[in-house]
Amino acid sequence: SRSGGRLRTQEALRNKKQYRHTSTMMLLTTTILLIATTLSPSRAFTPPPSWEALQSTPSLTNRPSPPIYHDILPESVDSSLPVLYRDKDCICAACESVWLALEVKNVEYVTVLVDKNNAIEDDDGDEQISMLPRISWPSTTDDDDSNKNDHDSTTTTTTDPVKLLEQIQSRYPDTAPQFYPPLSSAVDASRCNIMRLPGVMPRNSDTNLMSYAPYLFRDDGTLVKPSSHAVSLEEVEEMQEEYYLGDFLCGKAITAADIIWAPYLERYAVQLPIVYRNKARLNPRNRNVYGEVDNWYKVMEREVPAYSCRVMGDAKHWRKCLEVATKIHNERAVADDERVSLPDVPDQKGWWVKKNSVAKAGEIWSEYCSQRPWLAPTPGGEVSLFMIRNREMIVDAAVAASLGDCLDDENTADEALREVIQVLLEWDVYFDQSSEEETAQPLSESGLRMALFAAEEMIQVPRDLGMIPVGVLWEVIRSCDE
Repeated sequence: SRSGGRLRTQEALRNKKQYRHTSTMMLLTTTILLIATTLSPSRAFTPPPSWEALQSTPSLTNRPSPPIYHDILPESVDSSLPVLYRDKDCICAACESVWLALEVKNVEYVTVLVDKNNAIEDDDGDEQISMLPRISWPSTTDDDDSNKNDHDSTTTTTTDPVKLLEQIQSRYPDTAPQFYPPLSSAVDASRCNIMRLPGVMPRNSDTNLMSYAPYLFRDDGTLVKPSSHAVSLEEVEEMQEEYYLGDFLCGKAITAADIIWAPYLERYAVQLPIVYRNKARLNPRNRNVYGEVDNWYKVMEREVPAYSCRVMGDAKHWRKCLEVATKIHNERAVADDERVSLPDVPDQKGWWVKKNSVAKAGEIWSEYCSQRPWLAPTPGGEVSLFMIRNREMIVDAAVAASLGDCLDDENTADEALREVIQVLLEWDVYFDQSSEEETAQPLSESGLRMALFAAEEMIQVPRDLGMIPVGVLWEVIRSCDE
């Protein structure tokens, strides 16, 4: 029965282990060996700086810890700040929208990362699944009884991202961007475009898989037909043409409509071409077919720093989510021809910086980090901070993975990680496009192995770092193959 299928689906989601593949380490080792063979044997590498020296780098000193906590909010946290509760695996689409909304408004807030499928006890001692996203608003003097439903002084009861965005806008009405700009006296374009989402995109999609792989699988155990995807993309293209003053959904500035649509279009762009290979009309980012849609992706990535620097997920992340959704779908497919077979992972690692240049990445990052004192001033520095803060975990994992003779013990792995950090801190030297001098090979063989291991196994976008910082790490790796 359909109810039985839903129960099995929910059980599978609760028991999932979506971030491991049995072949990952084999592929990683093969990649390392292929790139390592290109290294120049005559290049001499001096020992990297000590941990004390790296931590004393001026750009990294006096950086406070990011205001992010796990599972429980410590009592010592400033109670005057709003608190966002979102899923720690960065899969929930609604959480992504609310997270992005706070980020683009440059709101000073605290984050608590929660396992969405874990049971917690309520005030009566009963267990319930964590309801996310939610925001705990601080008390304000102008909160009266008429506003209690919109912004209570306790944790909000709504998990509806649309209502939460309205709360954020009501709390910060004078802070740009305006989520609901008055484009005309007769039309509320932002709210109208939000309401169009379920009608424009393929209907009868499996609601249990919307955060993993939206609009690809139907709730009756069948695949969404290719023609339905093509019609949806054509309608999005027409929506874009309605507001010719800019490439956002409502024109020249980001609105609530973009923030609500973004998680779904983001996943769609990665996953749809994987399910339906080599079909131009089923690739949302094929600008020869959907030029306006592709322009929307580009303007979000290039003109919304919070999106490309922190909130946006990468192809590897959404590929793994697609694998989870595909496994669940295949277990209940109504016919053999409805089962999905996925191709190999596409080579899209670090694609953002590869397509937009390191200079552009640095420019966007500078804007994003300017109001966030816990961030490093460069993307390479931000990856360095992550590696320094998690060095013991990375070194231990690299040794346990047995990545060849050059990383077979803790000392060599430790030195290799310090070497990678040293290069990342000097990333502008290695990628200075104005220089005509040929840049030397930046990493030794052991350094390259460690960089690849960290990028593939230890860092997830956006759980740990954003697209742009990790893109710089991949630029370092790619430079070893040139």
